Amino acid sequence: MKLEDNNNIKFKLDTAVKHHKENNFILAEKLYKDILDIFPNHLGAIFYLGTLYAQSKKFSLAKEFLMRADSLKPKDLNINLNLGNVFHETGDFDNALKYFENLINIKQDFTLAYFNKGIVLNKLKKYQNANECFMKVIEIEPKNLTSHNIIALNFIELNQKNRAILHLKKALKIDFNNKVSIKILTDLLSSLKILNPDKGSKQEIKDLFIFLYKKNLINHNQLFNNAKLYILDDKEYQEIKKLIEQKCNLIENQNVKQILKNEFFHLILQKSLLRDKFLEEFCNKIRKEIILSLDNLVDNSLEFLNFIISLAEQCFLNEFIFSQSDLEIEVANSLLNEIEKDKNVNELKVAILACFKPLSNSKIISEKLIYYQSKNVLFNDLIDMQIREPNKEKELSHKIDSMGDISNTVSKKVKNQYEFNPYPRWRFISEGVKSNFINILNSNIKPNKITSNKFFFNPNVLIAGCGTGQQLENAITYENANILAVDLSRSSLAYAKRKMEEINFNKIEFMHGDILNLENINKKFDVIECVGVLHHMENPEDGLKVLLKILEPHGFLKLGLYSEISRKHIIEIRDIIKKKNFSTDIKDIRNSREFIKNNKDNKSFQKIIYNYDFYSTSSIRDLIFHVQEKRFTLDKISKLLNSLNLEFLGFTDDEVKKKYSNYYPEDTNKTNIENWNTLESENPDMFISMYQFWVKKK
Repeated sequence: MKLEDNNNIKFKLDTAVKHHKENNFILAEKLYKDILDIFPNHLGAIFYLGTLYAQSKKFSLAKEFLMRADSLKPKDLNINLNLGNVFHETGDFDNALKYFENLINIKQDFTLAYFNKGIVLNKLKKYQNANECFMKVIEIEPKNLTSHNIIALNFIELNQKNRAILHLKKALKIDFNNKVSIKILTDLLSSLKILNPDKGSKQEIKDLFIFLYKKNLINHNQLFNNAKLYILDDKEYQEIKKLIEQKCNLIENQNVKQILKNEFFHLILQKSLLRDKFLEEFCNKIRKEIILSLDNLVDNSLEFLNFIISLAEQCFLNEFIFSQSDLEIEVANSLLNEIEKDKNVNELKVAILACFKPLSNSKIISEKLIYYQSKNVLFNDLIDMQIREPNKEKELSHKIDSMGDISNTVSKKVKNQYEFNPYPRWRFISEGVKSNFINILNSNIKPNKITSNKFFFNPNVLIAGCGTGQQLENAITYENANILAVDLSRSSLAYAKRKMEEINFNKIEFMHGDILNLENINKKFDVIECVGVLHHMENPEDGLKVLLKILEPHGFLKLGLYSEISRKHIIEIRDIIKKKNFSTDIKDIRNSREFIKNNKDNKSFQKIIYNYDFYSTSSIRDLIFHVQEKRFTLDKISKLLNSLNLEFLGFTDDEVKKKYSNYYPEDTNKTNIENWNTLESENPDMFISMYQFWVKKK
């Protein structure tokens, strides 16, 4: 071959590789083929073309070219690695393992070979063998975070939680802000069944809770049910219970004083909704004692200031759901007048008032405090929460575009409810790691798996009914997604927009309007999520049909719908509340909760006390006072999906899928709705929150 031809081939190969790296696959493929027309056994062109086909999911062609490359250079690390990856992608795990083992034999310290072998063994559910591979990776690369995280996940699967915690602690020692390690630890501590741990283990777990509560990149509500077990020990619980029963003054008790100074308790109050009847009673009694003995407290209560501020943040989070006596309301109003007239800022009195009503309700107090800077960081946080953030939301609400008037009568009623009580109020969400949408979808619907000809590199995503933005937690992990978030309520949208700005996520467009008007935007979407929305419409099927019109033929739709079976006790309570003429003003909502808590003979009442939504104003209004609610059965959902030619891809809740596996192991994809219907009839609380599942067009 002439030197000129060699130079030409080298130039073409360099140009092809450049296009390849820039994802210009069509140009790169043409250039690789041009080279092979001239030089059929050109190793570089064969290898890169096989790699390109693998990236394009054209696995048959990828195998063909990579096998040709392997025949030309049998012990090449990259060729063996890519062949192993292709066999892995196509589910041929035996051949994948063969090539990864070839790599290990060629180069015994090749970490990627051990790592990929471990991934394949994970797919085969050989977790112990997989961990041996990942341990080898760590032996070669001690700071390999990903391996520590996967080992922890595998130990969780093997029900060796302590060993999982050990590796998570090692990962966090390498990088204490690692989002994946923090997420795994959060999920683990949320689901852990804590049964009489010894003193050493108890302190270790408590320290991990404190570590997580100091992080602002997780949803702390997820941790609360287990974290609360570390606020009081059994002796303290019994002592406080006795003091309450005997109507003693709590704040004078020395043990109570120590509890009120406990930083962990403060963190829980600041960041988690207090979803516990006893802890609510305890905090409410303390709050009452504080305001009714205000004059006596001023001189010696600065030691409790951080507790009072934390309680004020809790009360703002739960939208002042705690009951208030007429005397407390009267004293709080007097305190409001005093603070408004005082030229100085008394931080203690402001914090006490903030336990009873939002500071932003007073224009005078807002103007006095909006630029105020305290030496106490926590007090500044309280002013942010109760004054600066609500002001920001008012500004943002006027900047959100609308898709048209809301004309449907039911939609108007629902809109008004959420304008007055945006739902849910939240502080932080888990910031997940970005990934291609298809990977996240398959993680959601596992063990079912979807393959798609579309790559979803830049998916157009619609969140139909985004509320206050907590639902965006998943969508913001979709890699390179263009997200449109729509809701009926401007108040909810403003809250959502502020929260997204807080985490510096600005790739979301917010729009005000009704799902029924979505066709007006003249746009189609690759992914639509509509969770907890359709069942609040006059006709849910009409809303679903609108969503399907704007869903691309290759698109995926996530739905969340209330279960008729799981909500029987809620239906009963709604009827009783209606008969008792409780209204939706705050005083009646508080009174309705006390009525429910004090009626110990009614099983439905006692059951709802354990519901997450019982512990804030907007959520209990959503739960038992909603202006519109429709419910579904799985049989009804199955008929609806069939009538609209939709394929059910699977539920998202891993716990219910584990239960399903025990009953129907033969349904490996867990997608037989008839089986699910039977299982729910035998386990009526399975979908106590709602059905959440993915579908696609057939």
